[in-house]
Amino acid sequence: MSGYRNLHREKVLDDEAPIWQIQACSFSKSTDEWSVMSAGADGIVRIFCVREKEASEDLDASALSMTCTHVLLGTNQVFPPPSSSQTLVGCTQCQVVRNYVGDDDNAGAILIISLDFTGRLRVWTLEDEDFVGAAAAESEGEPKQLRAKDEFVVENATGTLLAATPPNLAGNGDLTAAVACLDGSISIVALGMATPNAKKEPSPVGTILYRWGSGSTPMSLCWHPTQLKIAIGRKDGVVEIITPTKKGQHRLTHHSGPVRTVGFTPDGQLLMTGSDDGSLAVWDVNRQVPTVVHHVVNAHASWILGISPLADSRRFVTAGADGKIHVWQLGTMHAPSHTFHIDQTSWTICASHRTEPQRLVSGSDKGWIQVFSM
Repeated sequence: MSGYRNLHREKVLDDEAPIWQIQACSFSKSTDEWSVMSAGADGIVRIFCVREKEASEDLDASALSMTCTHVLLGTNQVFPPPSSSQTLVGCTQCQVVRNYVGDDDNAGAILIISLDFTGRLRVWTLEDEDFVGAAAAESEGEPKQLRAKDEFVVENATGTLLAATPPNLAGNGDLTAAVACLDGSISIVALGMATPNAKKEPSPVGTILYRWGSGSTPMSLCWHPTQLKIAIGRKDGVVEIITPTKKGQHRLTHHSGPVRTVGFTPDGQLLMTGSDDGSLAVWDVNRQVPTVVHHVVNAHASWILGISPLADSRRFVTAGADGKIHVWQLGTMHAPSHTFHIDQTSWTICASHRTEPQRLVSGSDKGWIQVFSM
C-alpha cells in the first residue's frame, strides 16, 4: 500500500472561514505526540495536540486524534470569538521558534508570534510545561487560554507575511522577525527579547532594526535553513535572495506572475518557487549564481498557494487553488509522484519534520485542517 494517505480531517472554523496558515511543530518529547498551530480568519491562534494511534490500514480518521489544547489571545481578544469577528481582519500568520543558539532542537523557551491583516504583531513566550497534552484539555473541556506578552503594530506592513528569524541564524542578540511592507521592503523587527547568552540588553519591542530590499509587493517569505538570508517572492514575478550585506544577494527572473510561495529544502541547496500562473521552478542556490534546474509549466491549473519541502530534501509538496496537493520527487519532475484531490482550496501546507512516518498538514478556505501521511 502507498505511504500517501489522508489520515484525518477536522472542522476548526465555522461559517466556512479560511485558515490562513498552518505550522506543524513539536512541543513534546513523546514520539507519538506532536502539535499543529493554526492562524485563521477569526483572529485566533490555536494549538492542537495530535496523538498517533497504533498503525492501521484504515484510510480514515482512526489513524490519529487531534484536540485543541491552547488558544493564544491578544490583549482585547475573547474566546470563543464572536461570529462577527470572522472578517477580513483575521490572523494571517503564526510562527514558532526556540530561544536557543546551539544544536539541541528542544532547548530554550518557546516563542510564538502572529500577524494580522492590520499589521499587528503579537508575541507569546511559553515553557515546555505549558503543554500538558490532549488528556488535560479533554478533562477540562476547554483549551487553555494564554495572553500575549507583547503586541504592537508594524508600520506599513502588508499584514500578510511574517517569518520569525531562527536564533541559530542570527546568533546571540535580539530575537527578531521579518515582516513584509507595502513599499516592497522587509522590516527586521525586534521582539523585545534576547537570546540567553546575549551580551547586551534587548532592543525595545517593536523597534525596526533594519529594512532590507525594495521592489514590488512581497507575496512570500522564507529564511534559509543554515544561512542568514531570506528568499522573497514578489508580485511582479521576481524572486530575490537578500542578505544583511550585498554579498550573496540575487535577483531571479523566471516567473511571469506573482510568486505566492517560496521554500528552501532542509539542506539549503535548493529553492522552490511557485507562481499564480501555475508554474513551478526549482533553483540550485548552491551555485555562485542560482540557476533553474527544474521547471514545470503547468504544475497546477491555477495559483500555487503553498510549497513545503520534506525532510529528505528530495521531495516537496505544492498546494494549488485548483484543489490539488501534489507530491514531487526530484529527478522525476515530469509529473507528480502522487496527488491528493481535495474538495476545498488548501491555502496553507506544512510538513512535520519530526514525525515518523512524516506528516503533512493543510488548512483550507472553508476552515478545515487535514493531515496526510507522506
